[in-house]
Amino acid sequence: MKQIIKHQALQLRANGYSMSEISKKLGIAQSTASLWTRNVFLDKKAKIRLNNISIVARQKSIISRKKKNEALWQNIAMRCPVLKNNKDYNINECKIFLALLYWAEGEKTGNKFAFINSDPNMIKLYLSLLRKSFKINESRFKVWLHLHKYHDKTKLISFWSHVTGICKNQFSVYNKTHAGNNKKKDYQGCLSIRYQDSRILKEILIIIKRMNKLI
Repeated sequence: MKQIIKHQALQLRANGYSMSEISKKLGIAQSTASLWTRNVFLDKKAKIRLNNISIVARQKSIISRKKKNEALWQNIAMRCPVLKNNKDYNINECKIFLALLYWAEGEKTGNKFAFINSDPNMIKLYLSLLRKSFKINESRFKVWLHLHKYHDKTKLISFWSHVTGICKNQFSVYNKTHAGNNKKKDYQGCLSIRYQDSRILKEILIIIKRMNKLI
């Protein structure tokens, strides 16, 4: 009986069956299947079949890991109450959020009130919080757009004007030197948004100092 099963295992392996398939088909351990068939010659057809099985297995593994990861995210999201309800935050709450963003990405030396980032969503959030927190004069915005030589200046000014809601004529372009020939895919430049109001800057810096005391 053992010899019959072993012979079947050898035939299956020669036809390009994986150890897992042989194990399931013949009811033997994968280690046994491997031991019996380790010297089997695999022709081109068998190798192609094994390669296809490997590709399918990798794809299934990727899908399985993706589903597990999504389930983990959903589980954590359900348990995390922070900002879960999309409510209208009051001015003081908006100022706290604004100060945290500015603490991370804002100019904090001198009297320059400038926020620098290349992420459109970050820029949108910053400006939204700024406009909710203070009475803003839109004409006081000045924007510096840092670009590489390979960028389309006109196209990106239009893009960032749409993102920020700031007029194109308030944009200036700074062309980066020594950028090399490596193009960063989907990189749309870096924005420095300046606003001329030292009182707002001072209030934001005061909030940051107060947050420092929480340490």
